[in-house]
Amino acid sequence: MSQQGFARNFSRSFPRPALISLLLFFLVRSVPLAKAEVELSIFTGVALTQDRDLQLQQNGGTDLTFHGVSFDGRDFSSPPYYGLRALWFPSELSHWGFGAEFFHMKMYANTGDTVSVTGRRDGMGVNDNERIDDTIESFSLSHGLNYALGDIVYRWFPGHRGEDFLGHLQPYAGIGLGAAIPHVESNVGGTFHEEYQLHGPGVQALAGVNIELARHLGLMFEYKFTYANLGSLDIPDGSIEVTPLTHHLVTGLTFSF
Repeated sequence: MSQQGFARNFSRSFPRPALISLLLFFLVRSVPLAKAEVELSIFTGVALTQDRDLQLQQNGGTDLTFHGVSFDGRDFSSPPYYGLRALWFPSELSHWGFGAEFFHMKMYANTGDTVSVTGRRDGMGVNDNERIDDTIESFSLSHGLNYALGDIVYRWFPGHRGEDFLGHLQPYAGIGLGAAIPHVESNVGGTFHEEYQLHGPGVQALAGVNIELARHLGLMFEYKFTYANLGSLDIPDGSIEVTPLTHHLVTGLTFSF
C-alpha cells in the first residue's frame, strides 16, 4: 500500500477530533505543571477616618445632618486593629493573585464637638452650630467596622526571586469588594442600642510591598483606602447614616506555601 493510501485509511479509521485530543494529551503531559502558590497574611495597623457628615432620622419629623463629624480609631484599644488575608497565585511567578480578606477597624464619633447642624427637629427647621451630644450622646462602631472582601492583587518581581536584593522585594497593588459589617452602638435621647448589622458595599484600594525574609516568610507594609456605604444604620425609632472614607497603614507577616 502506498504512503498516501495508508494516510487516507488512517484518517478514516481514526477520526480527526480523536487524533487532536490524543496530541493535546501528550503535549500537556510533556509540559510540567506550574506549582500554585498560596499566601496567608496577618496584620495590624492604624486607621484614620476623614471627617464626614452624619445624618440622623427619627420618627416624629426629625431629619438632621451633622456636618464634618470627626472620628477616633482607638486602634490599640481592645479589640485592636487586625486583619487576615489569603491569596492564591496560579504559580510562584504569577503576577495576578485572587483571594479573600477580613479586617477590623473602629470608629468613635467625637460627640463633644460643636458642628454645623441643618435639617428638621420635630418638624421645626434647624440651621445652627450645636454640640453633637445635645442630640446624640454617643455613636460608635466600637466592636468594629468589619470588612469582608474578595481581592484581586497584582505583584511585581523587580529582581530574580529569592536570588538578589531586589529579588526579595515584591511590590503589589490591588482592589477589594464585599460587605461592611458594623457593630453599631448608639445613645440617642437617652436610649442605648447596640447590634451587628450587614451593609455595603465595602470597597478598598491597596498598595504595598512584601519583603521576603526567608523562603516561606515575609514582612509586609501596606497602605489601604476604604469606603463603606453605611446607609440607614438601625437605631430605636430611626436610623443613622454615614459613609466612612478611611486611610489605613498596616504591617504584618506573610506566609507562602
